[in-house]
Amino acid sequence: MTVEPKSIDDFRAILSKSISRPTLYQVIVDFPQGTSSRKSNDQLEFLCNQASVPPVAVNTLAVPGHEAMGVTREQPTMVVFNSPFTISVISDRDYTVYKDLKRWLDVVAVNANPNALANFSGSSQRINYYDEFARSIELKKLELQGGQGSRQPGSYSEPFSVIFNKAYPVRIGEVTLDSGKDNSYVEYTVDFAYETYTFKTGQGLTLNGL
Repeated sequence: MTVEPKSIDDFRAILSKSISRPTLYQVIVDFPQGTSSRKSNDQLEFLCNQASVPPVAVNTLAVPGHEAMGVTREQPTMVVFNSPFTISVISDRDYTVYKDLKRWLDVVAVNANPNALANFSGSSQRINYYDEFARSIELKKLELQGGQGSRQPGSYSEPFSVIFNKAYPVRIGEVTLDSGKDNSYVEYTVDFAYETYTFKTGQGLTLNGL
C-alpha cells in the first residue's frame, strides 16, 4: 500500500498549528507581603526574557537477580527534581522586579541586608523560619491559536503549567553596568530553590510531583 504524498500546503498547515514556539510563556510569582507583587508580575509578563522547565529524573539502583537470575534491574529509588529554577529578567528604569526580588531574598534571614534596619545592626545573621519565605511560582506555557484563516479569534491556549512548590530566591545575578553600551539594556538572572514541582496539563488533569 502506497501513501499519497502530502502537498506542501498541507505540511505548512500542520506546522502552523502543531509546532510549539519557545517564545510564549508566563511566569507568575507569589511574592511575600511588603512587595508590589501585582506590578512586578505585570512586568514579568513582558520582561522575563528566558525561563526553562527543569528536567526531572528518577534515581535508580542496579539490583541483580531481583526476579530472574542473571538479569539486572534498574530499581527506582527516588524522584529527583533538578533545582534551581532560573529566569532571566530585563529591568525597567525603576528596577521594580529587582527590588521586589531583593526584598524577598532579605526575608530569608534577619540582617540579610546589613544595617538596613534601625533596630538591628552589626554583621550577625539569623535565618528565618522556612515557611516565612518559601512561596510558589507558576510557569505557564502558552500557544497561539486562531487568527488568520481560522474561525477562532486570535487567543492563547495553555497546554501545560508548572507550579514550583516551596520556592524562594537563592541567587540574584549581577547587574552589569557598561558605559559603552548605549543601545543595550540591563538584564540579570535569578535562581530559585524549590522542593518539587507540580505539572498540570491543559485538559484539567494533574500530574503531581509531590
